[in-house]
Amino acid sequence: MQDNSSPVKHSASIVIVKAASVVVLLLLVLWVRVFYGSMEDYKTGETLLKENQTIRAITYFDRSLHWYAPLNPYVERSAKQLWEIGERGEKEKDTRLALIAYESIRNGFYGASSFFRPGQDWVQSAERKIHALSALQGGAETAQASKDPQPHVLWSVAVVIGFLGWIGSLMGLIVVIFKQGEARRGKGVFWLGSSLLCFILWLVGMINA
Repeated sequence: MQDNSSPVKHSASIVIVKAASVVVLLLLVLWVRVFYGSMEDYKTGETLLKENQTIRAITYFDRSLHWYAPLNPYVERSAKQLWEIGERGEKEKDTRLALIAYESIRNGFYGASSFFRPGQDWVQSAERKIHALSALQGGAETAQASKDPQPHVLWSVAVVIGFLGWIGSLMGLIVVIFKQGEARRGKGVFWLGSSLLCFILWLVGMINA
């Protein structure tokens, strides 16, 4: 009696390998996009800093922090630039500038949080600076420094759901592509639409977290 299970298993293995390869490729493309966005914002911040447009430079360094990805060197460089701006503000007795810089480090890393919280050492150091500086200030600056820096819970959940949903939908789409049958087109449209919606949810969640 002939065993037909081997060809079926072999075919399933091929589909899984192809699906995994496509997902890895897509993640690599996504990492490159994040890296490029972080690099561009960092370079813009550097240019503005040389032109003495410090507040605008802080804005772009903060954006660079939000483009967080593992092994992205521009995240660390942006944090260092913001720290140096904060220290310069302290030396020049410009407490407002120092607070803005340190808060940008703290909030930037919080905004980049998803499955884990990157830059914990930077966040803790920035928190100490913020508390020390805010103790010397009153009124609006103290209120601003004491704001809750934690990311919005619902948007943080949206980041996780969006990312996992995007990966899962891509896997479903890839499996459908390699399958045969009349229902293939309808399922393909469903998984494609699902992947796009989840990807948008992920991006919007990262921006608003």
